Amino acid sequence: MPRTGRPRTFDDDQIVGSALELFWRRGYAATSFRDLKEDLGVLPGSLYGAYGSKHALFLRALGRYVDATREQADAMAAEGPVLPRIRALLLDVLQAARSAPGRGCMLGNSAAELLPEDEAVGRLVHGGFSALEDGLTQALRAAQRSGEVRPGIDCGAQARLLLALMQGLHVLARAEPDPLRLADAVDAALAALTDHSVPGQASE
Repeated sequence: MPRTGRPRTFDDDQIVGSALELFWRRGYAATSFRDLKEDLGVLPGSLYGAYGSKHALFLRALGRYVDATREQADAMAAEGPVLPRIRALLLDVLQAARSAPGRGCMLGNSAAELLPEDEAVGRLVHGGFSALEDGLTQALRAAQRSGEVRPGIDCGAQARLLLALMQGLHVLARAEPDPLRLADAVDAALAALTDHSVPGQASE
């Protein structure tokens, strides 16, 4: 359990946010308390006093990432055409790979590094993936009701397929000099959901 006695200048929100960026970039095992001290400008004793362990701080950081993922999933239910919104979500993966090479998805990174042994991390990762799957499922069902997506598809199965595509793009983009080359895979996946063309095809 975290101990009391945080210094007056300790900014929990800033520390967790900065730790999130460091863990996301380097991974759990490769990030030491010394790294956190140097990057965050906080003494190791203060970090131990506030969070108790590196693992506890990692869980706080991963939890914040999951919260952002839930917000991203909720945004799928916004009014208006669904497929362009899903397309933008998937293309954001490729844009992120171009601007921050190698960072990937913190959910996928944590699953690959720490699961199945770390049950606490597993609960958070499962929650994040479940939120994305549910958001995509509800969005596809809405698109089906509006006629944007053809009636014969299984929206739950297609949501899981899109989630798998998203995670695959995170991995493949690491090896691509230009991650946007993978945009045609996004369009192919979305074209299978409808009998008409997906709007906003990828530019050359």
